[in-house]
Amino acid sequence: MVKLHFGCGPRILKGWINIDLHFQSWEPYQQYYTEEIYPASERGTIDDFLALNVSCQPLPFENNSVDLIFHEDFIEHLDQRECILFLAETFRVMKPGAIQRVNTPDLIWSEIFLGCLKEGYNGVNQNEWLSFGHKNLFTRGYLEEVADLIGFEIVFQNRDISLSTMLPKEFRPGSDRAEAGNIFADLIKPLESEDD
Repeated sequence: MVKLHFGCGPRILKGWINIDLHFQSWEPYQQYYTEEIYPASERGTIDDFLALNVSCQPLPFENNSVDLIFHEDFIEHLDQRECILFLAETFRVMKPGAIQRVNTPDLIWSEIFLGCLKEGYNGVNQNEWLSFGHKNLFTRGYLEEVADLIGFEIVFQNRDISLSTMLPKEFRPGSDRAEAGNIFADLIKPLESEDD
């Protein structure tokens, strides 16, 4: 079974292909990655890691070859062009019926922290972008439209609730964001998409 974990950071999952720009050890982050969130039985090693910049090259996987994709606090770090390329590529490599789990901040909820938008430039709290490096925040409607353009079916869920039973526990949102501040969704490649 081929399972991809994008934007893994220091949370390397055993039995997954963990993808990020560079390898990070989890030990400096022990205060965040507790046994409940990242148990020893799930901890992978550098052998489970693939260094890859998804924004500037195709994914190195065959069409219809991936069973499951997981990412959290990742897609908002891609700009709009990169998001479209990434989602189109994941659609290409996913097997028909495969699931891609998305966990990303919700722009609608973030508005609470963006200040008074009606006041213009000075009324916008830019922390969401400047402090966290976010480039492209989604709403449920925007994510649904992009998913539909590419060919995915989408099911909105709650934290740790998915059509897949093989996902790890979701770490985000953390102490800086309420659960209602994130979008949790399963993107499904339809069974009839096997045309490659």
